[in-house]
Amino acid sequence: MGSTLSAPVVDKSYATGEDADFVYAVSEMQGWRISMEDAHTAVLDLNRAHDSHAPEVEDPSNAKSFETKESNKEISKKPAFFAVYDGHGGSNVARYTGATLYARLARSAEFKSGDWHAALINSYLNTDEAIKASPELSSDPSGCTAVSVLITPPEPSAINSKVNARRIICANAGDSRAVLSLAGQHFSLSFDHKPQNDLESDRIVKAGGFVEIGRVNGNLALSRAIGDFEFKQNTDLGPESQIVTAVPDIIEHECTGEEEFLILACDGIWDCLSSQQVIDVTRRAIANGDELKDICAHIMDKCLAPDSELGGIGCDNMTITIVAILGDRSQEEWRKWVKDRVENNIGHKTPESVADIFEKTQLPVESSEQSGGGFDANRFGNSPLSILSNMAGASGSSLQEALESGGIVFQPSGSVTNKDGQLVYASLSDDSESDDESNEQHSQKIVPIKDGEERQIDASGGLTDTSDDPIKSMNLAENQSEKKEDK
Repeated sequence: MGSTLSAPVVDKSYATGEDADFVYAVSEMQGWRISMEDAHTAVLDLNRAHDSHAPEVEDPSNAKSFETKESNKEISKKPAFFAVYDGHGGSNVARYTGATLYARLARSAEFKSGDWHAALINSYLNTDEAIKASPELSSDPSGCTAVSVLITPPEPSAINSKVNARRIICANAGDSRAVLSLAGQHFSLSFDHKPQNDLESDRIVKAGGFVEIGRVNGNLALSRAIGDFEFKQNTDLGPESQIVTAVPDIIEHECTGEEEFLILACDGIWDCLSSQQVIDVTRRAIANGDELKDICAHIMDKCLAPDSELGGIGCDNMTITIVAILGDRSQEEWRKWVKDRVENNIGHKTPESVADIFEKTQLPVESSEQSGGGFDANRFGNSPLSILSNMAGASGSSLQEALESGGIVFQPSGSVTNKDGQLVYASLSDDSESDDESNEQHSQKIVPIKDGEERQIDASGGLTDTSDDPIKSMNLAENQSEKKEDK
């Protein structure tokens, strides 16, 4: 079933910070996993990283996540940076990346000249190269996803040069995700890099690899990452063409004033909730007056599986960062602004609540007569885990027994359909990053005949100079201690 604990670790570490432009909260929870492998970065003023002089990371285990609590509230022309790194196969690469990538970005010539896209791409590649060159890390089998967001100072708008506007630029490698709330509607700043995506599988095959059971070489369940040098061995190819590449996709959004908040999280969140659901939960909680750190905790608790039977969905490490985009408002004014928009249905209509993910409600007797004895999914909300749990209950089996009975589960009485007659079934899949038997994990999906959620990635931007980064590895002495909260 996988490497899970007998009981989840639900203590949450969190950090908060604010300035005149942004308020953020970031929180982590180990959950059912035997160790915490995520890392994060939150920097309110990236310009300050130019002058930091931190010692080298002689021992990678000393590398930590990094955040700044407060920057000069009188200055509103600062670049801010937020990132989440989801480790797999260990925590060293994720922790090192969280502690150093932002500094490489801030000190680069491209960053100082405002060439934001090139600066982000090179910061990923140079971090990857630094890890490969490190005696302590080069043989480390771990890797990490990297989703980061750079919010630029106000610049002349591409739409109207007479107006200054910030740009929100996301760099992503892997399957962590960043989403933006635009008047309550989710706007994807990243797309998951999965081996089965056409552009990803084309690169994998051309580099000499293959995709099997949705995995790179039958092993890795994502197709871009920092580290994972086992998949970067082809000396005839550049870093952008390897089986697994650290080159990020770049998506840019120019601010218009509709931006409410930004969320970055690892797949421990996105495996359980859709992008819109996370936006809905957050927006409603802000309208209710909840603190950002409490919203982070609530979302993680919502995504935590009640047991480790499945070993996959709801059993992963979780990290989530919420960033309030204040605009020209105070924090109090921003909260009132969001609340008014929610209550007056301005933009996307935010629901009062989002269905619980792991509902265990038994199937009502009367519903067995509907649709020729089939299962009416619409009676239980749109949560995949809610539907699956009720399907298992209807068959007289536990959820685990249902999943293990051949991979696809139907009610004994007939087909499983919703009220519209669409076939809905459960499928057994392995959703962990590594195919190591010690880490073998099982998860489940509800798959309708027509899946409208399939996403395609865009081709990555042009590759820029990838020369060695002169900046040595750093241990950030100013790392702030994180508070613990038992939820």
